[in-house]
Amino acid sequence: MSDMTVPNRKNSAVDGFIRVVDVLAIAATWAAGGCLVALTGLMLAQVGVATISRFIPAVRGDIPIVWEYGTYLMGFTFMLGLAMTLRAGRHIRLAMLTENKRQGFQRGVDLLNSVVALILVGFLTYSMGRGAFTAMLAGSTSIASRTPLWIPLSVFTLGCCLLSLQLVARIVANLAGRPLEDLSLRAEASQIDE
Repeated sequence: MSDMTVPNRKNSAVDGFIRVVDVLAIAATWAAGGCLVALTGLMLAQVGVATISRFIPAVRGDIPIVWEYGTYLMGFTFMLGLAMTLRAGRHIRLAMLTENKRQGFQRGVDLLNSVVALILVGFLTYSMGRGAFTAMLAGSTSIASRTPLWIPLSVFTLGCCLLSLQLVARIVANLAGRPLEDLSLRAEASQIDE
């Protein structure tokens, strides 16, 4: 009986870790969606102000921070959505090398790719975090709005960190023989169920 409980404990630990990473990725994806909504609102405000300024010359024809904050929001959307995109199996990849191969070969190639990606994304996470910390210490601000640059850099760092964590979860899932992707997290999965 004790032999059966040890693997279950290990399995539940792996599954628990993957669930925690998934919850973090889902939360970040909701934040990314919020950033996209904010970006849309910002662009609509810019168009609205430009339109009004044609009829009322006293109204300024642009919002000075639109391009800067639009860039931040677009970057936040991409970076915060990376972890969920990986988990849902939506990152672009070349399947030609593994198509029609044994599942063990496919998992081995995926494991190698995930380890290489983790090293690269880990370095990116470190670099972004270091940049945010350096900007905070230096008091660096943007030119247009005087926004402290450590704020957007911290959000980019968070996105990289979550992608790194998702890659760790993918490696753990691969080694434990768990599914590498959760297709129910895809947007079209909710439409299929209805």
